[in-house]
Amino acid sequence: MDITLDSNVLVYAFVPPIHKNEVKRKEWEYLHIKARKIYENVIREKHCLILPFAVIMEVASVISLLTGKEEYGKDTALEIEDCAKIVLFDSDIKERALDYAIKIKAGGFDNLIAITSILYGTTLITNDKPFYNKLLQFTDEYQFDVKLFRDLNLANLEL
Repeated sequence: MDITLDSNVLVYAFVPPIHKNEVKRKEWEYLHIKARKIYENVIREKHCLILPFAVIMEVASVISLLTGKEEYGKDTALEIEDCAKIVLFDSDIKERALDYAIKIKAGGFDNLIAITSILYGTTLITNDKPFYNKLLQFTDEYQFDVKLFRDLNLANLEL
């Protein structure tokens, strides 16, 4: 299956629980396990990962911030880039991007993620509920799928 992962899902895959609050730590641990399983399926080539480069940059930045380890953020980003089947740059999607962006009306970064999913017909997985809700109305028209990460069933994660 072809998938596009939002940066929040990839951050969960690479950063183990860090919260001091026990409830938040347990929630993060559950999301970390789910995200790790999805990413491991990418490594095993059960899923084909298609991303805009902006996601890779965001992951590097957020992981460096959360862990305080700049090299870990950079190494993670390079690993994701190596595992992705397709990494799109802005110039790769610019011809059609404006048409989609003015209809979707998401933030610039979210638009890049959505447009990547639309152009390649992937399943977009995000943990951003407002973004997810915004995209639901476009799935039939643009023939792509969107899943809310936190609602994915761990036992059924083959998607």
